[in-house]
Amino acid sequence: MSDVRDPLFTARFAGLWLFAFVTFFSAFQLLPVIPFRILELGGSTAAAGWFLTVYTFSSAFAGPVMGSIADHIGRRRLLIIASILFIGFSLAYGVITYLPLLLVVGAIHGCIWSGILASSSALITDMIPISRRTEGIAYWGLSSTAAVAVAPAAGLFVYHFGWLTLCVELAILSACMTLAAMALRESPTSERGTLVVAEVWDWRVVRTTLTLTAISFGYGGITSYAAIFADERHVAPRWLYFAVFASTVAIVRIFTSRIAERIGPMRVLYPALALIPIAFAVLSRATTREHFAISAMLFGAGLGTAYPSFITFVLAHTDPARRARTFGSVLFAFDTGIGTGSLLIGVLGEHYGLGRAFGCAAALACLALPIFWWSSRQLASGTTVASTEEHA
Repeated sequence: MSDVRDPLFTARFAGLWLFAFVTFFSAFQLLPVIPFRILELGGSTAAAGWFLTVYTFSSAFAGPVMGSIADHIGRRRLLIIASILFIGFSLAYGVITYLPLLLVVGAIHGCIWSGILASSSALITDMIPISRRTEGIAYWGLSSTAAVAVAPAAGLFVYHFGWLTLCVELAILSACMTLAAMALRESPTSERGTLVVAEVWDWRVVRTTLTLTAISFGYGGITSYAAIFADERHVAPRWLYFAVFASTVAIVRIFTSRIAERIGPMRVLYPALALIPIAFAVLSRATTREHFAISAMLFGAGLGTAYPSFITFVLAHTDPARRARTFGSVLFAFDTGIGTGSLLIGVLGEHYGLGRAFGCAAALACLALPIFWWSSRQLASGTTVASTEEHA
């Protein structure tokens, strides 16, 4: 069988998995804690929220550009450069006290962050056997899931010893990232693309990735307001949604990733996309702990299954030499949805209540299926035409 002929868990896979874990562990120590630093410097609550907005949108819009640069100069080389810059960013956060400058540094940091994500994702897909691509991407995604599960608590713990202490710790982690990136080796079959400014944005891919924008809008709202919504509905603990969601994603990816390899990613992707608006709809009406848990399980099952299958489909119909640019487009769509959702669900929630705001997220997520059905045919027609059975 292909599983025997094509090993997945190699030393190179493990090295990149650990690199991704440390990258996310570092970033998600910073992001939940820096609002407290902004408040400490005299900024308002709105100013504290603006940092994440600036960081996310910078990452989103720089994604295709940084991906194209990585394809041109080498993905490993960009990882090394970005990791070195992360050392500087970490130390800069420790000494900057002028809030506008902090936002500027956050914007640049977000741009470089997108380059790390696009480059590392392209590198890992070069290492994963094509016959096990969906399974490999699913396991690869667990690196960020595991890091995000523990990083905020670690960051808040270190912050008790002082903001500068946290920044020095982040700089040390970035130094470890630099050493790890230097130890990585690109696949000998990796191709390098020519940097053509007019082709930085691949609009065929961007149209297809709007599928992710439709579902990540609600994800942004959940990230920012699920705990607040739990308080409003007198549901405890307030972190229940995140714990159930993360656990479900991990379980689904471990136990169902091989199904997509056997029956094809399209037959898994459509049902998974259908679960997500149901999850948001359940959340919009949730009044008990059980309702929150059911919504989190539906959303975790939908997103945890949809993302690896979606990436498998997109990679099958795009140029391997432009793979980092492809992941940059995915990052653009996903982060744009998260950033917009975080802003607009907050506005809607303030005026109409968070329940109705999540109802709007459910309605928007319903567009994911028709968007993918329409755009994926156009993407596939540029290479290998997707069969009718795939879309059935």
